[in-house]
Amino acid sequence: MITVREIDPADPVLFDAWYDALRAGVLADREAALLGTRDAFAVSMRNPSPLKARLAVVALEDERVVGAMLFEYRLQDNLDTVDVEIDIPPENRRRGVGTALWQWAETRAAQLGRTIFQTELGVPSEPWAGSAFAAKLGFEVEHVEDHLVVPLPYDEARLVSLRESAGELEGYTLTSWVGACPPEHQQAYADLHTAMDNDVPTGGMTRETVPWTVERLAASEERVARSYLALVTMAHTLDGEPAGYTLLYLSKDDPEYAQQDDTLVLRDHRGHNLGTHLKLANLDQLAKHRVAQPYLHTWTALSNTAMQKVNARFGFYTVEQNQELELTRPNLRPAARAVILDPSDRILLVRFEFADGPLWATPGGGLEADESLLEGLRRELAEEVGLALEADPPHVWHQEVVAEGHATGYDGVINDYFLIRTSAFEPAGTMSVTELAAENVHGNRWWTLDELQAHEGRFAPSNLPALLADLLHSGPPTIPLSLGL
Repeated sequence: MITVREIDPADPVLFDAWYDALRAGVLADREAALLGTRDAFAVSMRNPSPLKARLAVVALEDERVVGAMLFEYRLQDNLDTVDVEIDIPPENRRRGVGTALWQWAETRAAQLGRTIFQTELGVPSEPWAGSAFAAKLGFEVEHVEDHLVVPLPYDEARLVSLRESAGELEGYTLTSWVGACPPEHQQAYADLHTAMDNDVPTGGMTRETVPWTVERLAASEERVARSYLALVTMAHTLDGEPAGYTLLYLSKDDPEYAQQDDTLVLRDHRGHNLGTHLKLANLDQLAKHRVAQPYLHTWTALSNTAMQKVNARFGFYTVEQNQELELTRPNLRPAARAVILDPSDRILLVRFEFADGPLWATPGGGLEADESLLEGLRRELAEEVGLALEADPPHVWHQEVVAEGHATGYDGVINDYFLIRTSAFEPAGTMSVTELAAENVHGNRWWTLDELQAHEGRFAPSNLPALLADLLHSGPPTIPLSLGL
């Protein structure tokens, strides 16, 4: 059986296993995939940012990590979105591991009230397994960039040719630095970052840009400096007005990581070979600080023809496409529920009373934003039927219902069901009869399978008798069975 859970990044054993699975999935069958180092992830995730949450999630089989997910969401802007990256080592693919991780992501996003999922894929060729999996989930490609590389050390003959063709830089001055921005340039550099965010092509991706301040810049540079060396060259007019910049990153602990990040020339200053001069100046810095990086990586939108031409002149060639994908989901109320069976295989159900008649359902209820599925399940069972859940039960069903009338203020519900074996008991939770009635709960009872199959009333899930019969016959599934209404 495959189980999914968030891990503590401070747990060295699980964190290493998570990273190993992530890396194996990212690098498989890709010529020049780029991934942050183990130490870079550790520093970032063990020192949380006030701007972004980053969760490490694993899929486990017999306590062995068989898949990894990076689940991220911003905390001060873009409050409708989550970023999800699912990576499965090749030997563990086509076994439902990715689906199990995705189910976890759906429930966690619902807890956060977020309905827009975003992800990125490196696609070296078509057909590509990651693309097929994303399309099956409903993702659509909204933006495409070329992932390009140029071999290092940089070809000196090409540099000479580029300098000759660029000519003298007239009307501008260049300032280069390594690490944090000098104080006298901070405001201009922050303004250029804002311009870059507003200028960079994003296709149909949902993205809210937030202006950069000096404070935000300093905080970002401080976090980056823990794992990366920043190489920057900025251009000014002779009057001191900012005109553009370019930025490179070198990993401090990965001899293969060299990334050409932003390059921006403000619109009023284009047409003067300024982008070429910026890149040439920063390549001089790269030559001084490079260790053994085999490639310099960059990403450029297919629609950015000007930068594509610049990259071609600098010798970059495409190794794969970087696809940005997005999926908008309904706003669903997340809940954890229990399939409680006694030694005689009787199932405990609670009775709901609605305007259109009674409904028998499994115990459980809605999740709070800050609790895991099992934490929510334990709380709900204690409140509703008085059952203390000790061991972690198997996750058997994952249900999504998009329809009106299932949860006030939501487009539907998302229910995760867990199988609990227990001795027979008289249900009596911490909630009073009046409190339960306020939630439309009016009693409970134990049912045999025969009684379920003979009953002509309603159940939730609607095919509960058949589901229970299959569960009793076959046992818990390898991954949670996906259910509809």
